[in-house]
Formats: sequence, structure tokens, C-alpha cells
Amino acid sequence: MAEIHVVSGGTVLADWSASCVWQDGAVAWQDGRVLQVGNRAELDRAFPDAQRHHAHGGWIAPGLVNAHHHLYSSLAAGLDPGMPIHGFGQRLDRLWWRLDRAHDEESIRHSVRLAALRCVMSGCTTLVDHHASPARVEGVLDVVAEELDQAGLKGVLCYESSNRNGDDEALRGLKESVRFREANERNPHFRGLIGLHAAFTLRDETLVRAREWVEEGDIHIHVSEDALDETECRSRDGLSPVRRLEAHGLLGPRSFIAHAVHVDARDMELLARRGALLLHNPESNANNQVGRLDLRSARSLGVAVALGTDGMGPCMLGALRSAFLLHRAQLGEDDAGWRECGGLLDGARPHLARLFGEPRLGSLAENAPADLVVLDAQGLPDVSKDSLLGQLVFGATPLRVRHTVSRGRFLMENFRPCLQDAERIARESLGVRHALWSRFRAMEAGTPYLGPRQKGQQEDS
Repeated sequence: MAEIHVVSGGTVLADWSASCVWQDGAVAWQDGRVLQVGNRAELDRAFPDAQRHHAHGGWIAPGLVNAHHHLYSSLAAGLDPGMPIHGFGQRLDRLWWRLDRAHDEESIRHSVRLAALRCVMSGCTTLVDHHASPARVEGVLDVVAEELDQAGLKGVLCYESSNRNGDDEALRGLKESVRFREANERNPHFRGLIGLHAAFTLRDETLVRAREWVEEGDIHIHVSEDALDETECRSRDGLSPVRRLEAHGLLGPRSFIAHAVHVDARDMELLARRGALLLHNPESNANNQVGRLDLRSARSLGVAVALGTDGMGPCMLGALRSAFLLHRAQLGEDDAGWRECGGLLDGARPHLARLFGEPRLGSLAENAPADLVVLDAQGLPDVSKDSLLGQLVFGATPLRVRHTVSRGRFLMENFRPCLQDAERIARESLGVRHALWSRFRAMEAGTPYLGPRQKGQQEDS
């Protein structure tokens, strides 16, 4: 029988809303499942022979979730596109669409490997990733999953289908997402979604094909990140991106909708009615200068909202702080941010629980998956439901991660990665990075939003 582990010596948060808190708490687990959560003295009596781990006065909480990531971007830090960039459309064309075309299997593996290490060191145990690599489509999600699996992480993966490189690639991308989803229906650590880039790079025919495979709206798509998406869709179809997805029957309770910066109240209400999950990426939105999500409106209309980083990095606590401060700056009100940002770290929990068939995923409770993080919170006062957000935002920037546990295994203990050789990963990524950048510089810009049609098809009117 597997060994029982107990972590104690700190404050236990049952979830990231602090619905239940044990100030001198402990968590016990075995075989990747939580056995018991409660007071330290109680668990000491219940499990006298367990292997013990110390929280050193920190917070013991569920592993963090990045609800919208681009793992393939981790080798791009410092990459100079070599040409001026003005506006969101050029940023896609001159940077990101050249980068994804430059990827091969080796650079994909090293991108995921490096990103996974950073996620572990940031306390993130579950990733919802949106992948693109036109030169390597078939089977590529297995490559991503293999690297995440070796790092000990959970993943919800998709390949972003887009017509920008032609109709053939759009269909190949859909088939790759479907293949991975079906192959991992019973995998306890991975699930698949149908990946779509954004409405303005998708032809109706691709959306029609997607509908053939979509189940309960299980798509992962960028929506109205920039006004470009809205204007292109309305000029071509007379519909907003949200309404276009609705018209094709693609919205539902398993829809992961990234950004929604330029979505109006009417469409927000539609997302709420369909039970979609909105993925807020405050740092990326600020960097891309696309505007800010009206977080107050979205939440007041009943839209479920979770946090992502959109490839900016692994740190969910940093993303929470950015969401809070940017929201306060947007509204300019003394009480701004407190109600709107509370619970954002928990936002993806119901949707992921539904996907994985794990009702207690994302919480510390009996029989929940043993995914947890210990934050180094020494010097902070006792945490409560009312004080948690303030302590996360202002207590430290961000709190350091001492331990990361996923599937009941220590991925990091006392600030040191356990399964990965950090120095080796960093060293080996350098040569791969240089080769990727060299291929990137050889790539031409000028990719149209809708690429060439297959032979025999008519152009859009």
C-alpha cells in the first residue's frame, strides 16, 4: 500500500475562496487522493505513521489553475520581430503567427518543458492550453501532454484551428483536437477541447465542421480580444463573434472563452445563459494594449470568470494582482476590485470538475485529487474569507511557493523542483531557442486573416 503523507504547520484553505479555513491545519493524502483535512492535532492522531512535511507557517491551498495559456510561447521572451508593430493585427502577423509556423517538434518539447518547470515553481498544477504549430499538427497534442505528464502536471489541451494558413490546415487542426479529446476521455490527468483561434480567422465552413464534433460547447477560443475581431466579423457576417458562435451552435457549458474585452452586455448575457467560462488575461491585455475586460459587468451579469496568463508567464498570483489593480485603475472607485476579483482563482473549478468528472477537483476535501501548493506566508496575519484577497494582493508580490504537489507527488519541495532538473532544462533550451529564432527570422509576414481556399471552393462574398 502506498505511503500516507501529511503536510502541516500552517494554515489550510479548503479552496481559493477561503470558504473553510484551519489556522493550525493539516492535509493527509495517499495514492493521489486526499484522505482528510482538518486540525493538525486531529490528523496527527489519525495518521501517526505518515510521512510528514512542514509548511513552515505558510498557507496550504489547492494547486493553482492557469485557465488560458500558450505553452509554445515560452521560448519567445526577448524575441525581436525585426520589423515595426502597430496594432493588434500586426502583432499577430509579425510576431505570433511567424513564431508558431517556426516551431518543430524539438522546439515544442522544449517550450513545454520550460513552461512546465516555471508552472511547478509557481504552484500551478493544472493548465488549460491553446496550441498552434502549423508545421507539426498531427499528434502534436500528444507531444505536449507527454512533456506535461513527465513534469507531473494536469492539462486540458486543444489545437487552434484557423483558416489563416488555408482550409486544409483548419481541418487538420480540428481533427487533431478531436483525436486527442477522444483518446483521453478516460485519462485522469488530461482532457481535450475543440480548439479555435478566433472568429475573424475562421470561415463558416470550418465552424460548420467544428459543430459536427463539438459536445456541450466544448470549445476553447479567443473572442473579441481586440476590436479587430468585432469589426471583421460584423463586416463579413453582420454578427458579433459571440453571436456567430451561437448561430453555429458552438456555445455551451463546456465553452472556454478567452478575453471578451470588446463584448457588449447583450453578448455577455448570452455567455451567462449558455454557462460558458470567460478567461480573463489582464497582463496580456495590458501588454497588447487591447483594452480591459469589464470585469464588474461580466460578473454582475452572471458570467463565470477564471484567470489565465495567455502565455505571458506562469504566475497566477501575479495575474490576480494585475486583475485587481487594473480593475481599480479602470473604475477609479475606492471599493473597486474587492467584489469583482474575489474568487477569480477558483473560477475554473466547476468547469474543470465537469470535464474531468471530479466534483471536488480544485479543493482540499476528502477524496479530492491531491493537488496542493504551500505558499511561504510567514509574517502575514491569520487569513480569513474576508482578508484573503487583500493578503494575496498586498501581502507579498507574489507569495513564494515552498511546495507544489500534484497527483499526490511532490513536484517541488522546499523551493527545489523534485522531478525536473532546472539547470539542465535552462541550459538545453538555449540552443533550441536560437534555432527557433533563426527559423522565425526566415519566416515572412503578411499572413491574411483568411488564407487560401482549397481547390474548387468559391471565395467568400
